[in-house]
Amino acid sequence: MTYDDATLTARPLVNLRDFGGISVQGGRLRPASLWRADDLTMSPREEIAALADQGLSAVLDLRSTPEVTRSPHRMAGELGVTAHHLPLAEMAVHPLALIEVAPSMQSPADVGRWYAGLVRSHIHEVAEGLEVIGTSTGGVLFHCAAGKDRTGILAAVVLQLLGADRSVIVEDYARTEQNLTAIFDRLAQAAYSRPDHESEDAKRTAEFFASKHPLLAAPADSMDSMLTELGGASGLMDLLKHETDPDRLTEDLHTKLVA
Repeated sequence: MTYDDATLTARPLVNLRDFGGISVQGGRLRPASLWRADDLTMSPREEIAALADQGLSAVLDLRSTPEVTRSPHRMAGELGVTAHHLPLAEMAVHPLALIEVAPSMQSPADVGRWYAGLVRSHIHEVAEGLEVIGTSTGGVLFHCAAGKDRTGILAAVVLQLLGADRSVIVEDYARTEQNLTAIFDRLAQAAYSRPDHESEDAKRTAEFFASKHPLLAAPADSMDSMLTELGGASGLMDLLKHETDPDRLTEDLHTKLVA
């Protein structure tokens, strides 16, 4: 099943936001230079075209390979937008997979430590994504499925490197909380979130989403925990040294994004 199956309907983004105006070291982020969002592959053509008209030139798709295979970027190229696939988690990706990892996370702090683990294990993809953001000639949008976990991770990394206050980083992550009902409703239409075995798997999925598991929320404590676990900006810089020159990368990000 893929995005353009007759059973699926394009729906506008519900967790889209422009980073423009966010305060960082040396100024504020330029409008229409960086966006975060939920799954762009489910968007109507006119929504993607509107972003392209604002200057969007590249998309970073942080979803897993199975998600991208079942719901690829079909319209981005047609509109002059380059799509880059940089998976930040190949295992825990859709509701059924989340059910499997959920027992290991019993608190928001546990979720934050899981986020930190994803940064460490996918530092190559993180560095590559930062390179695209810092060197693209136009605006960049990055997304996963919900625009909460993997998207929240990369958003925090960018803001941390740009010198945003910790409270600003945490607040940006927590803003997703108010959109969760709309996010989960929209994701129910995604090809990759639909159980392959409707009876048993659909029941397990319904039970999980009816629970109050911390993976289904976006509390400030989760992001605060991730930042602590990674050791702040200096910890991130040390991790990035394994993949790139973090000083040059940070300079590129400032030049591109900060006014």
